Amino acid sequence: MLYRGDPPTKYSKPNQPFLNAYKSVVAEEIAIVNTLPNEQEASTFMLHAVDLDEGARTVHPNVPTQTDLTNFVIPVDRHEAYEKMWNGLTYVGVLANTAMWLYL
Repeated sequence: MLYRGDPPTKYSKPNQPFLNAYKSVVAEEIAIVNTLPNEQEASTFMLHAVDLDEGARTVHPNVPTQTDLTNFVIPVDRHEAYEKMWNGLTYVGVLANTAMWLYL
């Protein structure tokens, strides 16, 4: 599968290739550090390993399967925790607003 690397965010920590400290996958840096002969193509995308047979997984723990790549569902317990947090914050806001109007 073709892979462009990890998308940069404002929380991304920069890689330090010369110290061999990598925090995210950036195709440009890998192409430069490994001095690949096809630097222009290698700095654009790379190959990402995918297990096609879920019954016979490889020994590498970080190789995703096809199901892992298509599973974007938030787990039920995490969704419930967010629901409780936002409901609680809403009720606290309503109570604080009511108290402010009663005491003014």
